[in-house]
Amino acid sequence: MRALDAILFRPLHRSLSVLALGSSVLLAACGSGNTPSPTANAGGGTPGTPSFSVAGRVSGLSGAGLTLSLNGGAPLALSADGGFSFPTEVNARYAVTVASQPAGQTCTVSNATGASRDTDVAQVRVNCSATTFTVGGSVSGLAGGQSLVLRNNGADPITVSANGAYTFAVRVARNGGYAVSVDTQPAGQTCTVSNATGDGVLANVGNVNVLCAASSHGVGGSVAGLAAGATVTLLNNGSDATVVAANGPYAFATRVADQGGYAVTVGTQPAGQTCTVANAQGSGIAADVGSVNVQCSATAHTIGGTLSGLLANQQVTLYNNGADPLTLTANGAFQFSTPIATQTAYAVTQGAASRGVGCTVGNGSGSNATADVGNVAVACTTTALSFVYVTDYNNDRILGYSMDRLTGARTALPGSPYAAGDNNRWLTLHPNQAFFYSANLGSSDVSAYTVNASTGALTPVAGSPFAAGSQPTSIQVTPDGRFAYTANSQSGNVSGFRVDLTTGALTPLPGSPYAAGNIPTKIAITPNSRFLYVTNQNGQNLSAYRIDATTGALTEVAGSPYPLAGQPYGIGVHPSGNFVYPVVYQAKLHALRIDPTTGELTDLQPGGYGSSGSDWEWLSFTTNGAGTVGYVATNQGIRAFDINTTTGALTARTGFAHAGRYEYLTTNPEGDHLYAADFHAIFTHMLDIDPANGNLTPFSGSAVPVDARPYNLVVIER
Repeated sequence: MRALDAILFRPLHRSLSVLALGSSVLLAACGSGNTPSPTANAGGGTPGTPSFSVAGRVSGLSGAGLTLSLNGGAPLALSADGGFSFPTEVNARYAVTVASQPAGQTCTVSNATGASRDTDVAQVRVNCSATTFTVGGSVSGLAGGQSLVLRNNGADPITVSANGAYTFAVRVARNGGYAVSVDTQPAGQTCTVSNATGDGVLANVGNVNVLCAASSHGVGGSVAGLAAGATVTLLNNGSDATVVAANGPYAFATRVADQGGYAVTVGTQPAGQTCTVANAQGSGIAADVGSVNVQCSATAHTIGGTLSGLLANQQVTLYNNGADPLTLTANGAFQFSTPIATQTAYAVTQGAASRGVGCTVGNGSGSNATADVGNVAVACTTTALSFVYVTDYNNDRILGYSMDRLTGARTALPGSPYAAGDNNRWLTLHPNQAFFYSANLGSSDVSAYTVNASTGALTPVAGSPFAAGSQPTSIQVTPDGRFAYTANSQSGNVSGFRVDLTTGALTPLPGSPYAAGNIPTKIAITPNSRFLYVTNQNGQNLSAYRIDATTGALTEVAGSPYPLAGQPYGIGVHPSGNFVYPVVYQAKLHALRIDPTTGELTDLQPGGYGSSGSDWEWLSFTTNGAGTVGYVATNQGIRAFDINTTTGALTARTGFAHAGRYEYLTTNPEGDHLYAADFHAIFTHMLDIDPANGNLTPFSGSAVPVDARPYNLVVIER
């Protein structure tokens, strides 16, 4: 066993044998916030008071550069997967944050905040990945003129000043977790987070909703069976850490908004005992809750069973009693790491899973357990459907299909084809996958639709179409979902719109349209929604803009426009947001570094990467989820480039994959499936991206005919 592993599994200890407490409950969250201060209790424990160590495990780390901080203290450098432990102990509360990220990866801390008295904390987890996802939701009930501050995993504060959608700036690593809490409450109101925590993240998270109200209710219950001198830490909605030091009643310091919900879990177990929560969850509460009871015992029972039906490269996360997440990647036996106290209940449920995976749980719940449980049966099935939408611009409509990724079978979506504007050339999907937009070149407007999440059918939004500039050739929505922009080829500008996050309707932004170059064609936006780039086809350059975070207005950055080696057409941004890649029609691909503060660009290789022009018609660019391989749609097939994720530099791979005359490429949000529009053969190719090397393998039944030349396409995977 390695030294760090030994630290993780050493026996729990007590720094002092006698604890003097004025109260049986130490409320760890003070004031209006319920997240531990990042600077509290840094360094070692105060002499004469209990203290505890903080440790955990890191996974997915591919190299040096990761440093963690405990309560804002000195950074702890990590360079490989495995266990870690901070060298100093702390009192009362802890908050583990990422002080610096490794090159080309994002690391996310789960179980990042909490409290204890004298029981060591060993459950901090750090997941690292080049693939990341957003976390957000919506705020409702916030009084006019008020604001609140939210945090995710004890960090990344965001101030919300109005009802509606919000998204954290820092993305979460693939398979990481999130824990959203209210750091600062609005004056005269209490705000409560629902769906506050999650683990095994595999896609963007958009359902972490916040309800605010002037009235609120207390949440608590009683603790029984806790050994003398022991403590247990309880959490409500993943935060408001409360240390209970004796049997009897307890209450959380932070109340729950009227009609809000609660989810009580054990943050830190007492040494030598296991505590289990009964009546742990509730929603829509209209009165104080006093029945969330906790039973502790030195006798505990494991919960496990068997998983079946999972396919290769799939995974599912399970929970017991709404906690103790367990991510499974293969069929067979499983067991939760945290047992339950004897004579208490268990309830196994499904959490995040690979696309299309749904599981049923048999023998998943029970009460008054007096022995280990091993008969929980989790049976999974896969529905591998892709909703694919194609421009039929000669007929002013959108074609919609359901395509089975296991068989290649194609079925028209209900109501397809869908009417659009004149010569509709470009489609885009809102990040929440609830709204859909078509840029109509001939009618100089934008058609807007809502998307039926179950069937994929499109329904026009009230007020659609919405006027744009002259002959819009493309439309893109910011990753945070608040703004949309069209590239207007004949008026030489960019139109900006605010997106109504309830209806999908578009409202022009102040100052719109914004001047661009000669024949602006395609748009790319950084993942943090801060910068926008548009290719000017006949200007042979690239315009760069800063997006105002409040109004959405565009301001051109210094040095814009930036020259390119020919007529730029397609464009893509690296998943890290550090690089942008314009595609030049004359068989060139540029790589430009993005200044994270100003949005200004530096061309990594003036003149671009690519051929001398024998294979003209380079038209579109995208990357795999890790950002290690880039793909270009050309008239000879798909061209691939290896990407240095630190520098952004490109290295061309030999030859072309999957011969065809491709107009457009796109990937699913996870970046492990590629969809290629074959313009002349009128097919869509569905390709699997090998996570190890980025190689492409067609799905069974690919390519699939789409009945119109696919100028571009939009995909929703189910």
